[in-house]
Amino acid sequence: MLLGATLALEFAVLRRLAFDGITIAIVLAGATLGFNTLSYTSITERNYDGSSHLDYIRFIAEHGQLPDVLSCGVCGHPPLYYSVAAAWSKVMRFGLPLELCLQWLSLLLFFGFAVFALLMIQRSTENDVIRWLGAALVVFWPSSVLHSVRVHNDALASLLMLAAVYWTVEWDRHGRERDFALALLASALSLFTKSSGYAVVTILFVATLLRLLSKQEPWRSGVLRFAAAGGIVAVSGFLAVGLREARWPRQDCPAVLGSACGGRYVPPLPDTLQRFISFDPFEFVRRLETTPLDPFPHRFLKSTLFGVLQLGDEFAGEPYTTLAKAMSLLLLVMLLSCSIGALGMRTASLRKVRIHLVAPAIFFAFLLAFRLRLPNEYHEDFRHIFPVLVLFCLGYVKSIEHFGRRSKIFRHAGVAVGLLMVTSSVAFFVRAP
Repeated sequence: MLLGATLALEFAVLRRLAFDGITIAIVLAGATLGFNTLSYTSITERNYDGSSHLDYIRFIAEHGQLPDVLSCGVCGHPPLYYSVAAAWSKVMRFGLPLELCLQWLSLLLFFGFAVFALLMIQRSTENDVIRWLGAALVVFWPSSVLHSVRVHNDALASLLMLAAVYWTVEWDRHGRERDFALALLASALSLFTKSSGYAVVTILFVATLLRLLSKQEPWRSGVLRFAAAGGIVAVSGFLAVGLREARWPRQDCPAVLGSACGGRYVPPLPDTLQRFISFDPFEFVRRLETTPLDPFPHRFLKSTLFGVLQLGDEFAGEPYTTLAKAMSLLLLVMLLSCSIGALGMRTASLRKVRIHLVAPAIFFAFLLAFRLRLPNEYHEDFRHIFPVLVLFCLGYVKSIEHFGRRSKIFRHAGVAVGLLMVTSSVAFFVRAP
């Protein structure tokens, strides 16, 4: 019943947005795979602090107020996601187990994420095959499947951050006041969800600065935007965390990063420059799991596929190891293609896609700063900057489109690599009922 209702809702929304039939079929197939994954994934599997998120939600639902920041592992996080989840659980349970109810909410939030991804891809290319491949990559990417069923504030944070990036791109292209206002609103709401939202706030400020420097924005208007955005963001940040700051034993780090400052695990060896720049592609492909002492690039790239937590017994065995190796190799091929595509871009084209290029750099810089400030194995996880997946997949299909005009071999090979990634991911996660 839940699957049928979800598919009907998603079909209606996608038809209303005028997406074509194949795109709709891709998204509905992704939702079906998500429900299949949900059937064998509990709230704590592949979600190391899932029980703490559940405690936060349950407390709000039962008491109608926020818990003490130290009463659970994540209770210092901003409250928007937990308030939404608590309200959802009270209205929509209808006899459903609480865990299933919340996992269903995560699937619906991921659908919202997918819609913004589809809109970004649709506005970047008119080639049907490229659009379909980009949609399939986002929907069926391994970490997308994992992300879609987690009960975690990342479910809402990723949606709001991608929405902020989408509207920032639209504002940079067209200069419409509405797009700037929506980007600012999504950025502010992301701060009420998770500290990762500071990255999209920075992206919006950088976009404003770029428009000023390129004379697309009058100085008076640009300064006013800076002031208005800065004021709204400051108020949002204060309300999200500042009002609760006095209840922390320490008041510096939690004021910005919340519960993450409590720490969970510190690697026994101090970080060195070598650990942040070394990378062995053969070792990366060979192993499914990572260890805390692996180099940062190894752990970060592997987390784009499977996260930093061990996947568990459901994924033990030779078939899954083989599929994981294949996806790791395909990821490296796709990264190489994106790099070649970026280097081959003409200067005149950079202005059209500058936010697409700036945004991943800013996201990664924030993740790296987070990791350096709090040396924790869970702070090397791609999920903190999950919207980068959409920009990466968009960059990959655009590189196929660009170089495919010169070489049919490159085009067919690029499409084949993308399809192999999609089919490998589906085979990795699907289970018989």
